[in-house]
Amino acid sequence: MKRDRGEKARTRRVPEALTQRTLASDGVPIAYTLWRQPSSELVILAPGFWRRRLAKENIYLATHFARLGYDVAALDFRGHGDSGGRYAFGAKEELDVEAVVNELVGGGRPYSRFAIIGLSMGGSIAAQALSRFRDLPCRALVMISSPADVKTLKPRPLSRDAIRQLRFRHALRVPRIAIRDLRGPKPRALEAVAELAMPKLIVTSENDWLVDPSHGKTLAERAAPPVEHVHFDLPGSLHADSLVRHVPLRLLRVLDRWLAQNAPP
Repeated sequence: MKRDRGEKARTRRVPEALTQRTLASDGVPIAYTLWRQPSSELVILAPGFWRRRLAKENIYLATHFARLGYDVAALDFRGHGDSGGRYAFGAKEELDVEAVVNELVGGGRPYSRFAIIGLSMGGSIAAQALSRFRDLPCRALVMISSPADVKTLKPRPLSRDAIRQLRFRHALRVPRIAIRDLRGPKPRALEAVAELAMPKLIVTSENDWLVDPSHGKTLAERAAPPVEHVHFDLPGSLHADSLVRHVPLRLLRVLDRWLAQNAPP
């Protein structure tokens, strides 16, 4: 009897995680982890600010997509985890995305194309990178709780819901920050998505404590087609990786359906 996609995913072995390093074009070393089957299709995970590639939520996503048949790569943006340099709040991080893609995708490399899933700032940076480096062969972009314009953010870090989502393990792993870039240019995903022709999925959550869902609505309205906007009407003001932590099955049902239609393994 023929097995469905979900049963195959449950029985497929998760490949060993391999830690790799590459250099961004400005010389900053960028660490990434690759889960390789091998498959012909690659999904890249771009974490948000203050999040590492091997955070539990990212490993959960990587394991899930590996079981679906993708190879998966997750990177540490500069200033985070095992990468060098200092975080510039989007002013330079597009170079980190470019470096990992160029290491893995293209002539003589394991993959001919990729899809990318960005959480929070990772989604905005991914959109900016794809807009700047038009030759990157991206076939699908997912932005989860990503800001349309970083400068317009109005976070509520002292709200009860925000405090519930913070973890002690995060507080102990403070990213290295480029202070001089705090007032510099920030990624404007709003302008980037208007120029991107690949399929785009934008995910928001009700009353998100960090990135108000109006950001996602505006991104969807301004994005070049095709684009889909999925809004979770949930309590808790959940943001980005908190969706993975608190409502993983609900999130994965959306991601699996959309990727199966737009970037199947």
